Amino acid sequence: MYGEIRALAPAFGVDARGDQLVAALKERVRKATADVDASDVSHMYWFANFQSPYLAGCCGAPGAITPAVGAKNGFADTDDEWPQVNWETVADRDPDVIVIGDLTRKQQTAETAAAKIRFLETNPATRNLTAVKKKRYVLLGGQAMNPSIRTAEGIEKVATGLRDFGLAK
Repeated sequence: MYGEIRALAPAFGVDARGDQLVAALKERVRKATADVDASDVSHMYWFANFQSPYLAGCCGAPGAITPAVGAKNGFADTDDEWPQVNWETVADRDPDVIVIGDLTRKQQTAETAAAKIRFLETNPATRNLTAVKKKRYVLLGGQAMNPSIRTAEGIEKVATGLRDFGLAK
């Protein structure tokens, strides 16, 4: 993201503003993660759909958020950015924290965080997950779950969630 900002800023004649934005984003990330070590914590990032959910793989914004807070993405072994995964696989990996996309669109099932949480807490395959039983949910807007300047917001919210859950060392 920083490289893209620095590459685009000259095209619009705003080199200094681009550098200022990069510096401001880096400072936000530094502050958010200064005292966070969640090396024993696994995350799952759920973007959309409850029949065959889109969960974050290795890359994209979750690929930046997770290492920034020192945690592990339970599906980092998947090369796709948002692979569709079945709930049995999720249950096998039993994440400590579920980062939930709180979407406003109506293209898939389970778009809102409320709908996703309701599903997680009532579905036989998910209601016994560690994150669900302990209600460890971090809610992010969809923009923060895709690579953009909102990724810094995602890092801040996940780091805050880890602190609130008592999972940050």
